[in-house]
Amino acid sequence: MKMFEEMFGKKLPIIGVVHLQPLPGAPRYEGMAMKEISRIAVEEATIMVENGIDGLIVENFRDMMFKKRVGPETVAAMTYIAFEVASRLSVPIGLCVLQSDAISALAIAKAVGGKFIRVPYYTETYIVDAGTMESVAADALRFRKMIEAGDVKIFADVHIKHGYSLSRRSIEESAEDAYERGLADAIIVTGKKTGGKTKPEDVEAVRNYLPDVPLIVGSGVTQENLSEYFPKLCDAVIVGTSLKKDGKTEGPIDPERVRQFSKSMEKCRKELDR
Repeated sequence: MKMFEEMFGKKLPIIGVVHLQPLPGAPRYEGMAMKEISRIAVEEATIMVENGIDGLIVENFRDMMFKKRVGPETVAAMTYIAFEVASRLSVPIGLCVLQSDAISALAIAKAVGGKFIRVPYYTETYIVDAGTMESVAADALRFRKMIEAGDVKIFADVHIKHGYSLSRRSIEESAEDAYERGLADAIIVTGKKTGGKTKPEDVEAVRNYLPDVPLIVGSGVTQENLSEYFPKLCDAVIVGTSLKKDGKTEGPIDPERVRQFSKSMEKCRKELDR
């Protein structure tokens, strides 16, 4: 899609996830200095970019159990880290503030020059481990307008991992509402959990129903199954777990796994250009 090509400078971009260490205030935070948390984030981001990743999402992944809306301590920490990452690397930077805090994500993106945010529970109502998550689309769109951050794109999940929509509608209908009524800039389709494989048939259903909508596959994509989604079904990929050592989500970034993933995507790009 043109939007991705303009943002990332190439077709079928790979967006890597920077899984932050536990931040101050989170249950697993044990006093690590902010400089050290930032250093680790920059180091992992640099490994990804140097080995072929086209964009990055900074995410408070290790702050579980997640709050529906984060406090100022998390916003401050993520702003500090995202600025450090953005100032050292030239790829587009995005934010994902878990559980689904689009307002904080937009504020941080505006402050650090971020190009996009990921919003897990954007439209519809979901049952999740944190309780009930309701749509944030209306507030997010108005806040984006208010702070004049129209250049920050909203990537919205539908039928998101770890959540169950109460609407009980098909994934393609949910995607249509997120895009047409929620005014999302791109739609993300995922599996059932972090690192869980996304069903190709779910992606295909959304693609066939909304052929012109920018579409991202958001979990469980590996070097081995990349061809199930690209180049025909999706326009971009968000990847985290499969870039880690031994494919374990909590592990460190493995440069060789990043290189191999990037090489496989390059083959998909060449196939797309044929």
